[in-house]
Amino acid sequence: MDNGWKKVILGEFSKRGQKTNDGEMKKGKEFVWINYDLEKLEDWKIMIKIAICDDERYTCQQIEDMIQESSLTNENKVCIDIFYTGKGLIRTLASGMEYDFVILDIELEQLNGIEVGIYIRDKQRNFHTQIIYISSNETYAMQLFTVQPLDFLVKPIVKEKLVHTIQKGLKMISYSEELFMCRVGRDHIAINCKEILYFMSDKRKIKIVCKDENIDYYSKLSDTLKLLPDCFAQIHNSYVVNMNAIKKSTRDFVIMNNGNCLQISRKYRESFAHQLLERWAKLQG
Repeated sequence: MDNGWKKVILGEFSKRGQKTNDGEMKKGKEFVWINYDLEKLEDWKIMIKIAICDDERYTCQQIEDMIQESSLTNENKVCIDIFYTGKGLIRTLASGMEYDFVILDIELEQLNGIEVGIYIRDKQRNFHTQIIYISSNETYAMQLFTVQPLDFLVKPIVKEKLVHTIQKGLKMISYSEELFMCRVGRDHIAINCKEILYFMSDKRKIKIVCKDENIDYYSKLSDTLKLLPDCFAQIHNSYVVNMNAIKKSTRDFVIMNNGNCLQISRKYRESFAHQLLERWAKLQG
């Protein structure tokens, strides 16, 4: 889901919540200077971006109609792009386009759906896009583990199952519209939570490790945790992790989507395991 930006540098605010400088707009790849009332952020329409990739035009149209005629469009703006080849989808992804969901046929010609999924996960290091595989052949299910798909649906697609799967995925990425705000120097910075992998504390200094950059600010990790949504959990006196950015978890370590391995201390081992199980149960419900 997207509200149009990854990070906003809000600048210094007066008591009325307005930016105190002249409101100059400065656009860049990672941030935007913006003169905007924070309270109005809640009024922004949430856009769900979906890619459908299948070499059968009828199937693409059928899936698009199922989504557009479902309850998903009641509270969200749904944007759907259709692709008939894996190569076409990859060209669009390589240009910088990101999707919340990719509904992907496995049996595509030239470049099959599994190869496209591997490109998304391994080449782009994209673990937040939810991949839904579709196929008329059930035997593919065991080959999809490395791609970490949200689900595997057997053709012909049943509307109720498709909508339920997307709703399940929305639970996993709904936190992405939440903002974490902190002060860095003279600026107040708001970061989209889906960009954050984990927080690392070193005494009074905290490093926010994001997908594309690191941000340092001064605070206590305990105070930071209170400001975060429930997809974040503490695993060590020095680490708070985004559970949606974990690639692998063992008894003693977690491996994040950027490949970094973080230790789970004995103090937090039980509580973290409970939080993981609780979150998994919530997402499956």
